[in-house]
Amino acid sequence: MDRGINMACDWSFLSSVISAASGLGGVWLGGFLTWKREADRESGRIKKESSYLAILVTAHLERFANDCVHVAFDDGSAYGRPASKDGQYYVPTVKTPTFDPLSFGVDWKVLPSDLMYEILDLRYKNEQLINEIDAKWEFADPPEYTDFFWARQYGYAELGLDVAKIAQRLREHVGITTPVKKEGQWDRDEALREMMTRISEERRAWEERCAAVPSPFSNNAEDPKES
Repeated sequence: MDRGINMACDWSFLSSVISAASGLGGVWLGGFLTWKREADRESGRIKKESSYLAILVTAHLERFANDCVHVAFDDGSAYGRPASKDGQYYVPTVKTPTFDPLSFGVDWKVLPSDLMYEILDLRYKNEQLINEIDAKWEFADPPEYTDFFWARQYGYAELGLDVAKIAQRLREHVGITTPVKKEGQWDRDEALREMMTRISEERRAWEERCAAVPSPFSNNAEDPKES
């Protein structure tokens, strides 16, 4: 008799455990489904925001890269003559470009941190380049201001290539197809690379010419007092 009562109690306890487990399982399942629904909604939002950001920001990046091209090809002349009003001095004919990504009104947090940093850092890189070029102007020799224009052209050719690479990375991040250049079409990035090569060669040739000219203060130079 007592054994039967004990078995009944044991089965009663097992039934309670099963009911409790079922209840907990139902709570967990409900929580999981809610989390999954919210996660899917957030994933969809991020994908949508990323696509919008990429389309908008890529357009700004491409425009900035094109502005860099204009500066890279500005040698201070106009129609083959010095561009100053009196026609005596070489002066910039293209304004320095600006880039303000924080004014775009997009959710930058949907991007990977490294890509977001590269885009937002472009404003600082541009400002730093402007300061370096301005310093060259202070010490460049008129009327050509050669050091200034070399630094300006090379710096913006290099920056334009960096901007183009970031734009490409952004397109790849969201799966946007890269525009295919037609045969014979002008290649902006190749033109910028050629400009950097040309300036490097011109600077190297100038340095070699300077090295070949004896300094008036060298030991081998004739002392004007003795002549």
